Amino acid sequence: LIDGGPGPVEAVKALGERMPFWDRSLDLVVATHPQEDHITGLLEVLRRYRVGQVLVSPVAARSDLQDRWDAALAQEGTLVVQAAAGQRIPLEEGLALEVLHPPPRPLAGTTSDLNNNGVVLRLAYGGVSFLFAADIQQEAEGLLAGRGAALKSTVLKVPHHGSRTSSSPAFLRAVAPQVAVVQVGDGNPFGHP
Repeated sequence: LIDGGPGPVEAVKALGERMPFWDRSLDLVVATHPQEDHITGLLEVLRRYRVGQVLVSPVAARSDLQDRWDAALAQEGTLVVQAAAGQRIPLEEGLALEVLHPPPRPLAGTTSDLNNNGVVLRLAYGGVSFLFAADIQQEAEGLLAGRGAALKSTVLKVPHHGSRTSSSPAFLRAVAPQVAVVQVGDGNPFGHP
């Protein structure tokens, strides 16, 4: 599960619709970065599911939500791993998530260090690949494209909900997706399309 959304129950409801009622375990949860619209829903996931491991950004927020998130992880005794480019997370035989970002030394002094140190993942399955670009902005996109990361992917989860701070032309050329998925929602409080 990658991120949990801004509400306390939507992620749990979505999992309940997609998983058998008797299955209350998740091998891996990824919290791309500690902002409300990404981890609020994960608090309830941690409460209701046995989570084997949580992959997190190395940059923390100073907030009540961050405190509640840290307390929930500690209370559940969940294994927490800080993400860094170069990690591979095996999922099953021949299938692994590649962590492309953040760099081993987190970015600092960007327009949004929380967003620009978001966990970017790439999953390849046969001839299809998926790039989950979190909320990275043009600074992180430029770093990824500039260091020659394996960005080319069939499907792109558009960074930062399609915001004008992301999806630079150079980044889009490097990914060259056939399909782009962007979050939308009429009347949402975040200004998504």
